[in-house]
Amino acid sequence: MICALPMYPFPQDSLRVFWAALRASLQQAGVDGLPQKLAQPEDLLEHWQRGDLLLSQACGYPVSTLLRGKVQVVGAFHFDVPGCRLSAYSSVLLVRKDEQRTSLPEFHDAVAVCNERHSQSGFHALRTAVAPLARDGRFFSKVLLSGAHRRSAQMVANGEADIAALDCVSAFLLREQEPAVFERLAAIGFTASMPGLPLITALGTSAAVLAQLRQALSECCQAQNQTPALHASLDAMRITGFSALDASDYLICAVKAAQNTTDGLADW
Repeated sequence: MICALPMYPFPQDSLRVFWAALRASLQQAGVDGLPQKLAQPEDLLEHWQRGDLLLSQACGYPVSTLLRGKVQVVGAFHFDVPGCRLSAYSSVLLVRKDEQRTSLPEFHDAVAVCNERHSQSGFHALRTAVAPLARDGRFFSKVLLSGAHRRSAQMVANGEADIAALDCVSAFLLREQEPAVFERLAAIGFTASMPGLPLITALGTSAAVLAQLRQALSECCQAQNQTPALHASLDAMRITGFSALDASDYLICAVKAAQNTTDGLADW
């Protein structure tokens, strides 16, 4: 059995405290064979499709496309950061602080940077934002791929790109970890709200265990059930709650991505 929360740059001490509390809650509910520590997968697509996956966190776009029918959605956390509302989130549009352009339409022919093509927050959210602004299928003069939100922020700050869309939770956490980078950046808006990063489990996870996962996650995120240590850890991670969701809640990610092409936006 494997468990991981690989998508956000959470403070590691806080993540360990949270997993200890969630693990204890799951054990009390009768879930056996839980790992002592969260895994740190390198190949996320392979990791997400493991038959022994009890819990992980993925991205809405692959869940609605590459992973559709291959995993079950457990739900999504609530985060207390700008750009989030309950289990929904958005991407913050970041530019250099000394940038003269202050709205997205002004960035026609600019250089954008995205983390990677399967990212809802860094790639598809930005495509949806610029699709109505495109001319002859194009908006940006060039789109670079960085490999990670952290690197996208660095590239904008260093002048290698003009604009990037970062998952608003990632941006908030990275701001605390990379102050020298983020003090050179400014936000000019947010993309449209979408379902937050999905927590997933293997397709073969039983309905009973899925219910236990949802119950344990909900209980750990409720203030009245938290020890001081858990409360401090969730506060550092900015987690304020949990909503049970299923795969149908994420179909909008695939629909929006397809609509961008249908509307005439060329591939990047």
